Amino acid sequence: MDIISLGLYITYALIGFGVLMTLGFGIKKIFDSTNNLKKMGYSLGGLVLIIVLSYSLASDEILTSYEAYDITSSTSKRVGIGLYTFYLLSASAILAIIYSELSKIFSK
Repeated sequence: MDIISLGLYITYALIGFGVLMTLGFGIKKIFDSTNNLKKMGYSLGGLVLIIVLSYSLASDEILTSYEAYDITSSTSKRVGIGLYTFYLLSASAILAIIYSELSKIFSK
């Protein structure tokens, strides 16, 4: 084992420790208050709703030009779900920013 391999193992261990500490403190903070747990539930419910909506909007149609790439209907459906989820989350983030800025302007 040379010095580079040892350095990589130490780096992996430190990254793993950092990830575990981050997840641990995050979970501790969530369960500190029922209000935090309720907010997390609303957020996860909204995300599930967006994914279900994306699933219903996505098509499993395959264009003839994509048959050369061995794309199946399930692959096409998953890509469609990902795209629709991205579009819906991006639009909701933009609308949230606009709402926040407009509420600051009109509250003065």
